[in-house]
Amino acid sequence: MTITISFPVVVLVLLGVIIYLLKNPEKVDQWNHIITKLFEWRRQKREKQLISTSLDYRITSVARKINSEAEGILPFGIRIKWKNPDEVSSYVKQGNVVVVLKKHDDLDRNIIEACMAYVPQGLLPKSRNSIDKEVLESIDHYVVRKILSDGNYTSAYNYFVRTVLDEKLTSDTEFYKWFEDMSRIDAIGFFTRVLLEEFRRLGDQLYGTLEEENYRKETKDFVEFLRKFYLRTPGDDTTKLAFLGEKIHIGIVLISKKKTWDIAGTDAYIKRIDKYRSLGVSRIFLFSYAHEKDSSIVDSEGFVISVRKERDFGQMIGVEKKCRSIDYLHMLRSQRFVSRVVSGKKRLARYCLFEVTK
Repeated sequence: MTITISFPVVVLVLLGVIIYLLKNPEKVDQWNHIITKLFEWRRQKREKQLISTSLDYRITSVARKINSEAEGILPFGIRIKWKNPDEVSSYVKQGNVVVVLKKHDDLDRNIIEACMAYVPQGLLPKSRNSIDKEVLESIDHYVVRKILSDGNYTSAYNYFVRTVLDEKLTSDTEFYKWFEDMSRIDAIGFFTRVLLEEFRRLGDQLYGTLEEENYRKETKDFVEFLRKFYLRTPGDDTTKLAFLGEKIHIGIVLISKKKTWDIAGTDAYIKRIDKYRSLGVSRIFLFSYAHEKDSSIVDSEGFVISVRKERDFGQMIGVEKKCRSIDYLHMLRSQRFVSRVVSGKKRLARYCLFEVTK
């Protein structure tokens, strides 16, 4: 059955509503308030969705890049959950760190709070009880800064430096020392690839045991060991290249001197690796800067018409190839990256990580 409403009836209803509202103007304000709140709620919900989607994607993208440098150091993504908590909180669920935030009008504050809640949950999740607390705090702050800078959060990065980092650096001399170490170790490419790689492995060994807290001094000693590499000047042969702690046992092979290569070739480096093995080293890191060489450009008749500078890793590749043929070495990873030398100049570098299997 179809019900039809005639036009005169509609007009009469509308007139009745208008007359009612004219006689009761407070009702207009009440409904206006309700409608405004409804639209405001929908606007804020949409705004929160846009902010959380952007944060989720951008922070997770940077985290994946950091994690690719040493797999497992930052294994989780991030998801934002909006509530009105008294304090920011976070927890791990289904492969993500869920950060519970209260939305602020200041977007920079939201970004910083999200990062500072995310990193202590997502970074080195099994190693945190085994790392010295001052070292761990400096690592956390450095990784937050790294996420903000690498994620191109320029405004939030500046806000973080002004409101959080500067105060810590000026009021806490120990924090300043460790934070400077992280920055400089990262500049030479050792932060994720060596320091956090070994801290992750330490956590994998100790997580859930009564020994978790017994090796915190060793983690400080390891940072101090790596500190000497960014202070090292070219040609310095006095830098200690092996760290033999109770749990961390690594050797570093620097492939840098052309003279060594010209005289002994790969043998000089393989002898060092054999020595590391005899000392009980578990992992060996090969590092090299790209070396410049002259490359001739010839014309169609074979005459040299110009010479140009090229960079390659010929020595490094030679040592790497030899290591691959050694039965007690197993290659875990190889990467190129941009490093900084002591002078601050950028240089293309390469590293390989080998595990000593027997």
